[in-house]
Amino acid sequence: MSRIRKALLAISGGHFLVEGYAAFLPPLVPIFRTRLGFSLGAAAALAASLPIVSGLVQTIFGLVSDRMRHANALVVTSSILAAVSLALLPFARSFGWLLLIFTTIALSLAMFHPQGAIGMSQLSSTNKGRFMSVFNFGGSMGSFVGSLAIIPLFGLLHLERFWILAIPGIALALFQVFALPRQEDPTIAAQVSNGGRMTDSPAFKGYLMLVANSTLNAMIYNGVTILLPLLFQGLGFQAGKAGIYLAVGSLVGAVANVVGAELSDHIGRRTINLIGATGMAVTLLMFVLTGSTSIIWFPAMCFFSCMTLSSNIVFAHELVTNHRGLVSASIMGFSWGIGGSVVIILGQWAQHTSITSAYHLLLGVAAVLVVLAFLLPTRHALRAVLEHIPAQEQA
Repeated sequence: MSRIRKALLAISGGHFLVEGYAAFLPPLVPIFRTRLGFSLGAAAALAASLPIVSGLVQTIFGLVSDRMRHANALVVTSSILAAVSLALLPFARSFGWLLLIFTTIALSLAMFHPQGAIGMSQLSSTNKGRFMSVFNFGGSMGSFVGSLAIIPLFGLLHLERFWILAIPGIALALFQVFALPRQEDPTIAAQVSNGGRMTDSPAFKGYLMLVANSTLNAMIYNGVTILLPLLFQGLGFQAGKAGIYLAVGSLVGAVANVVGAELSDHIGRRTINLIGATGMAVTLLMFVLTGSTSIIWFPAMCFFSCMTLSSNIVFAHELVTNHRGLVSASIMGFSWGIGGSVVIILGQWAQHTSITSAYHLLLGVAAVLVVLAFLLPTRHALRAVLEHIPAQEQA
């Protein structure tokens, strides 16, 4: 196997693994809630800890990876940390210990993503988009397989033998030690990176609007998906039903991510945001009207929500041309961390009302998202701003 193929397998496999381990957790929340007896609000906060920690802490690891000489250690450590944390689930006999395990697995996600993306970008100078799509597809398939497989694995292994699931993570970490690409010297990387302040970018206001759009999108997606297993538990459904829904949603979202990124190159990033926001609002409305149990409208909502994931990263780079690591983290991490934080509030609301009522609140957020999508800069307006500024400076 060539060096590039080994590195490709090590990174995309790592993305598959950490996302798969994280996807194991939400369908297990109702089971632990029954065992330990914590409230609906606490259950929502527990599940929300995944996007909150992985999103908000990701920016810190992005800054660290830019300065570490041996930053590949972050990728290896993330695989080990996720595997060991999952193996410790049988010892979680209190809500506090369970929250610690969830937080640790979320930390492994935050640790992996920045350096994993950097390593993938180093594998090719001409096909970066193609290689990055493999990276993202590996993570999406990890979420799909993890959500689909966890309840059958729980029935097969029982919680006491979950340590078996840690073996692939440890084995992959050993492979990553030898297969990951050589880390670029951080001093050289700093010399070729863009300087200046983010606020100096002429389209900085458009970038802030894009962050707001990404955050609202994350609120809706996290709110619906995180509360879904708890809703199904309240309706008396089998534990595996929510896992199937989440798995199908992840698979559809993976396809939508590729489709949205490709279309945005032809019809514009703002147009894709409009399509995604409008589609999400309509499909969420239909999901709520059909009793929040439709296997048709839930994946449809996931499709429109995930349409903008990759295109918005490119959009952000077009709006702010410097500090790309921080800009990427704001779209991939910060917005999703804030979006996850809102789920805690929704959980408290659902505790005193119902989960369906919380979904009604998310419908209001979806309506605001549609309005904000119209305020994003068009391709023509962005081009005009970027061309006008140099003309002023020359005068």
